[in-house]
Amino acid sequence: MKILFATGEAWPFVKTGGLGDVAYSLPKALKKEKIDVRVIMPKYGNIPEKYRNEMKHLGDKQIWVAHHNEYIGIDSYELEGVTYYFVDNERYFKRDKVYGEGDDCERFTFFAKAIVETFYITGFEPDIIHCNDWHTGLVPIYLKERGLNDIKTIFTIHNLRFQGFFFNNVIENTLEIDRNKYFQEDGIKYYDMISFLKGGVVYSDFVTTVSDSYAEEIKTPELGEGLDGLFRKFDYKLKGIVNGIDGNVYKVPRKGKKRLKAELQEKLGLNKEPDVPLVAIITRLDRQKGIDMIAEVFDKMMDLGIQFILLGNGEPKYEDFFKWKERQYPGKVCSYIGFNQPLSIDIYSGADMFLMPSIFEPCGLSQMIAMRYSCVPIVRETGGLKDTVTPYNEFTGEGDGFGFKNVSGEELLKTLEYAISVYKDKPQWEKVVKNAKARDNNWDTSAKKYIELYKKVEE
Repeated sequence: MKILFATGEAWPFVKTGGLGDVAYSLPKALKKEKIDVRVIMPKYGNIPEKYRNEMKHLGDKQIWVAHHNEYIGIDSYELEGVTYYFVDNERYFKRDKVYGEGDDCERFTFFAKAIVETFYITGFEPDIIHCNDWHTGLVPIYLKERGLNDIKTIFTIHNLRFQGFFFNNVIENTLEIDRNKYFQEDGIKYYDMISFLKGGVVYSDFVTTVSDSYAEEIKTPELGEGLDGLFRKFDYKLKGIVNGIDGNVYKVPRKGKKRLKAELQEKLGLNKEPDVPLVAIITRLDRQKGIDMIAEVFDKMMDLGIQFILLGNGEPKYEDFFKWKERQYPGKVCSYIGFNQPLSIDIYSGADMFLMPSIFEPCGLSQMIAMRYSCVPIVRETGGLKDTVTPYNEFTGEGDGFGFKNVSGEELLKTLEYAISVYKDKPQWEKVVKNAKARDNNWDTSAKKYIELYKKVEE
């Protein structure tokens, strides 16, 4: 079985979010199961030189895109047994930004065409192309346009919020649109707004999301982002498979929790208080992540006698809020605005509790990483958070975290208060920590589920 994993990013080459982690870890797990999997992504200008310098050039050609011929080069690089193909075009991809450019419609139309047009250069014609998020949403369409119906497609949605909305001036010949509705400028017809992601959902052979609960949630008006009717229509080809984490990337230190906590407190300027609950959050500062709930009850949280660490960046109003709280609670609050991978591991390792009150969360990796480091998650029960964290039951001793249901600052506060009460009862707390550490969140189980799906799609 030959799988081409198509993605807009992959760690360690380029990463902006969870997709980058998945595009590194899942192919590696599939390779371990004897699947012939290759990854294809754009050759961005900000890929580190140490990788760019060792890439092999396989060939090039011209394709027609956006009313002109455009150069495609294909380079390759092998990482941990997995071959990565890089689509080279400096006009489209030699940028500082990965996404968010004014010509993203044209850039990722080109990328989708390049995936379909360059099999003879790579010498690898897949049985299945596993497409990921809107950046690859046009691939199933171009396969059908070329008559390559023997190549099946699976389209995975990592976050429905980002759909790739554009006015359809580039791909007018490939989508079903109302050709009577357009405006014309400089001889170019601009048709209705289109969604790359919708194209992927409609034309792919199967659709997955990154957790079972999220697969159900996107069929509702509340979390369907305007496409809930579409997902109800295609329910027969929709499935959730939860992500995993790579244990080789997140290696647990040998030091004990008390020592790691003390080192973290010293590093971040917090009071060295071993028995005070240390609560952390590592996140993008965005409404989706439930930051408004935290802000609403922040002072009441501090009244519970905790220390608090934030690592993240995002909307200025949230950044300003947490910097203000750091000044207000010296020695008790640290707000690190930005992102620092080594520091994130220090925080997971040293903190007692990890706060993740997302309004919606397709899967989430942070809660799983936290559990690996004996940092107990406190989550809102939505999407992948609901699927990967079992609320603690003090009567049975079962559960590996704490959860609440509603988008409510008061519910968050009550759940934190309960978690602190368990923390103060050391035998109970040790049960929760032991359960969290024992949780199987590695990629092996998820990879096997994808292989079952690949076989089903091939039939």
